[in-house]
Amino acid sequence: MVPAANYVINYKCIEVKVSDGSMVTGKINILNFPRLSDMLKHSNDKFVTILCEEGEDGPKCATIINKEYIVWAKAED
Repeated sequence: MVPAANYVINYKCIEVKVSDGSMVTGKINILNFPRLSDMLKHSNDKFVTILCEEGEDGPKCATIINKEYIVWAKAED
């Protein structure tokens, strides 16, 4: 899978804990924001998409999380 020529990719590896106690790890594209915390605070999107398990043609799965249920999130640089 090749991204569109004008599509900006700024992946950060993250770990997220949600209110039911489960943990989600993967990577997230934080385009238009310098940091994960800025995206979570200032983005108008209600959901975040976390990509996991890379395959030959790109990510094999994605987890979509409602931001209201995020307890904490940490990014690895």
